Amino acid sequence: MADNARRLSGSLIAAAAVAMLLPVAAAAEPMQPAYASYEQHVTGRVISSEPWRLRLDRGPAMVLHPGTVIKPRGLTLRNGMHVRVYGHIANDGVFAADEIDLLPPEGAPYPSYARPY
Repeated sequence: MADNARRLSGSLIAAAAVAMLLPVAAAAEPMQPAYASYEQHVTGRVISSEPWRLRLDRGPAMVLHPGTVIKPRGLTLRNGMHVRVYGHIANDGVFAADEIDLLPPEGAPYPSYARPY
């Protein structure tokens, strides 16, 4: 009987230790948008920006959709801007831009809104 009580006690202590560590492990992971698991990204210079369409000096032609995030907020895309576009291939085979981040000039530090990867 004492043997069973020791085993049960040991199991309870182990379970309590794991339960206390779970919130710490979860907090260590950075928050990512829900679409991050299937996102692709393209980095380049804007060569054409029309309403709902974007073309970079490399990569596929892209379409913007309602909800596309442009950072910094309120930015109007212009030719020559260095950007990183996060998106996915939509059902119709077109690259849909979910987020567009303006990148800093070469050698300048990344602003807080840009993800440097």
